[in-house]
Amino acid sequence: MTDPFDSLLDELQPKVAKPVVDTNFVEEVEETEEATRLRLSIRDGVFRVVGEVVEELGSGPLKVVIVKAAPVSRIYYEQEYVEGETKTPTCWSSDANSGVSSTAVLEKHRQSNTCFNCPQNIKGSGQNGTRACRFQQRIAVMLADEEGVLQPDHAYHLPLPATSVFGKDQKKMGLQTYARLIDSQSALLSSIMTELSFDEDSLTPKLCFKPFRVLEEAEFKLVKQMQNNPHTKSLVSFIPKVYGNNGPSVDSMFDVVEGEGVYVRDS
Repeated sequence: MTDPFDSLLDELQPKVAKPVVDTNFVEEVEETEEATRLRLSIRDGVFRVVGEVVEELGSGPLKVVIVKAAPVSRIYYEQEYVEGETKTPTCWSSDANSGVSSTAVLEKHRQSNTCFNCPQNIKGSGQNGTRACRFQQRIAVMLADEEGVLQPDHAYHLPLPATSVFGKDQKKMGLQTYARLIDSQSALLSSIMTELSFDEDSLTPKLCFKPFRVLEEAEFKLVKQMQNNPHTKSLVSFIPKVYGNNGPSVDSMFDVVEGEGVYVRDS
């Protein structure tokens, strides 16, 4: 009997032979190996690695393995975003489901007792009819090369704007819809090589997710090692002072990929 998930992969993945992990890399990832927080940027519809230097990867598609995911968060900047500037947000919540701002937010900066009745969470409170308080989600990924060969030497922080997190379009899946699809096949998101591509119809950078192939056993072993690396967990930790505003949001939110979850489990 054909596995329905295999059928899905057969439909979506390119007709190429499955590559195996590059054996030129060491088998284990040292916990102290990465002192630099490496970030993937999607600014201007181009993938870039941002660290001590900036490396342009092109406009994609980009193949990755999602190794960790934080809860959906909320973030509010009192002043309007200025291109090229970074600033500390005024108010934020590291877990949008909590419904309250982070305890790290100063009392004078808190916009409301709860997020759900906050004036910054009203449509039209932001630019162009958006909400001033915006959703985002942080994930940690490992990269693969153009042929789909896993590169297990680093994990990268990828902050996703709400437009890349939400949306039910099955042909242009956001992270939440994609995670549910993988979970519906009783598969771990971390066991799948995922292809990221930009939605060419979107006015702002918006990522679409789809499966490329199932990982080989040797690859999945390296992924699990990367998941257990304390540095990887730090990549999805909420550090609001580092990055600027991520652009416009969407109107609503639904269930999230929970905790460190690399898959969805409904309670």
